Amino acid sequence: MASSPPQSHGLSRPIAFALLTGILCTFSSWSRRWTVSGAPLFQVLVLLGRARGNQVLPLLHFWPLFTAFNLTYAVCSTSWLLYWTFTAACYPAIFLVCLVSFDVVSNFVRRSLRALLKELQFIDDRIAFFNIPALEIDTEVDGLMVLRGITFQLSTLSFVVHGVEVGIKLSDDMELAIQCEEVTIKLFRGIVVGDCFANLKGGEFEMTFGKVKAKSHDADGDAVFIENTPLLRAATMEADRRSLAESDTSSIKSPVEPKFFFNEEEEGKTVKMTEEMTNNHAPEDSSPKESLSLIKKMSPDNEEASGKYKRTVEFIQQTNAIYEARQHIQGLNKEAIKRDQNSFGHDDLNGLRAAVCSYVHSTPSVPHPPQKSIKVTTLQNLMPPWLRRFLHRLPLLYRLLLNPISYFHPVKIESITATASGKWIRYMLVENVLKDYSGSDDEIKGLKKKFAQWLIDANFAVQLGNITGIAQVPIISSYDIVTMLGFEDVMAYRTIPETVELKQVLRLGGADARFVIPSFLLPHHDHLLPPLPTAEIKQELQAKVATADGKPKELQATHELEQALKDEANVQISVHARLPACFDQQLLDFIAALVKATKIVEFDKVAAEETGDEEDDEERKRGIKELGRAFTGSMKRTVKKAVVGGVVNDRWIARLVGKVTKTLESAQGEAGYTGGIPVKLEVYRTGEVVREGDKILP
Repeated sequence: MASSPPQSHGLSRPIAFALLTGILCTFSSWSRRWTVSGAPLFQVLVLLGRARGNQVLPLLHFWPLFTAFNLTYAVCSTSWLLYWTFTAACYPAIFLVCLVSFDVVSNFVRRSLRALLKELQFIDDRIAFFNIPALEIDTEVDGLMVLRGITFQLSTLSFVVHGVEVGIKLSDDMELAIQCEEVTIKLFRGIVVGDCFANLKGGEFEMTFGKVKAKSHDADGDAVFIENTPLLRAATMEADRRSLAESDTSSIKSPVEPKFFFNEEEEGKTVKMTEEMTNNHAPEDSSPKESLSLIKKMSPDNEEASGKYKRTVEFIQQTNAIYEARQHIQGLNKEAIKRDQNSFGHDDLNGLRAAVCSYVHSTPSVPHPPQKSIKVTTLQNLMPPWLRRFLHRLPLLYRLLLNPISYFHPVKIESITATASGKWIRYMLVENVLKDYSGSDDEIKGLKKKFAQWLIDANFAVQLGNITGIAQVPIISSYDIVTMLGFEDVMAYRTIPETVELKQVLRLGGADARFVIPSFLLPHHDHLLPPLPTAEIKQELQAKVATADGKPKELQATHELEQALKDEANVQISVHARLPACFDQQLLDFIAALVKATKIVEFDKVAAEETGDEEDDEERKRGIKELGRAFTGSMKRTVKKAVVGGVVNDRWIARLVGKVTKTLESAQGEAGYTGGIPVKLEVYRTGEVVREGDKILP
């Protein structure tokens, strides 16, 4: 840390202050008590640091800071409890002042900590973590979360996470992959997230964890670090397959990963999980001591450590899947501009994000899996049972912890771009819209062809720009948790994978969302859960349905009864899209085709139900069975032809959709939805403490 040369007139002040303090200590008891508290030593060190050009908290004026400090001591000296609290806080502050102001102290601390904590890097005022085990999610869903590096900067009290990769298996045919280059957590100021890319993958041909069976985890949760789990094997196999393919076909070469953290025997050797699998090695549990022994000891030299840190961070940035995709897309875009082909402008960041997300869609969900992982359930079981039971009786502490965290850490995200493949969207439409259609109508065949032409060769990306999220967790449990999200821009793109061909098909003026979450859904708050419906409660709800005044009240009472029987509660959600809204013509044509297909299927279902009713009726009227069937068939063919040719008409639907969208393109205001998301309460009923009287601080 650079410092200005000592100033003789500046050093005279701390020396004079120290001499005056020493003289006072010989004459009065209050000065000795003042010295024991550490207050004079703190002030002398601050004065020395200021004289050397390293003032603590330079944004604050010097004398107001000293005045506030001495006033605080004057108040605390009136009580023995406050006095010792002040003393306990003063000496750690003295250490921090020495660490910031004096190079000798900071260098000594760095050397000592490097020798003590071999897995960390200490560079200047930064502490860096690399080679971090993955977090294996094994709770309600299966997944893997990888943080490639974490840097903590003492001077700014900030955490910087380098390379975030998350893969979550939502179901057997659906997976969510999330990647982000950098996340900055500024303690007590906010959380800043860079461009975030999410990919919704469907079917085993897209999923990284498609063949991993649900809950296929090790039963033993004692070891903290676990090697060769099914999720790690699947992620590593996908990453290895990708690197092998790129070595044969890709012209973009990734730099060789620097070996900073492994022992000398593994230096220069590439260790892959697939090699372990070919040797038929069974999964092994390892203790934290064995895992940390693999990490190489850092050199105490600051310059060497700083160089290794910079090279490591640069390597993480350049091998990030988002960085590689961005470089690839920008190269293709430059070539397309030269050839006067489909391209987007250099300053079109929105189009670049959509193209990058489409390109990343085909990459593994977790491109850089580590060798070891930590299971969520293992971390949950680290706390002794008696301590868990004790904390379970103190739900107020949980709210006191979450309240300042949520208040002082608003979340700002530059953008979120989510992509799904057109093949999977077409599959979902056919399965959900046309699944029950058993006819061989040419109209349906033509509509299926329209779906395929627009969907099957493309990816579709939804982009949310400049997002701000604020959450409020109340200290008093009578209030609900409120979360608000604001989106300055909302867009949708149709992109062609592996190219820069893209088109914006939708754009809104913005959006916002609001979630109201009941406080009883917080951990350790099961005493606030609504009671299970008894026979009396069921009778009261049924009576409420029977005596409801009007159809709306009847429907509300019926829904309340159904939720009580299912043991459900609601998370209230309110989503609004800001107008105007602009639509592409191809999207409008697709919507018109989808509306027509829905109407045809709906008509056929109604016709099938009527045919079934008539067949039951003809069983009772056997004398006119043949005549009735002939008349019914002729009538239905006539009605179907009239409805499909008249009501379900392409031009009519196109005009209707065109009128609506034309109005939306010039309209002002908001359009939205407000409703509830049902939540099953069974998983929240732990059975440990269910009475409010059992809580120490409810």
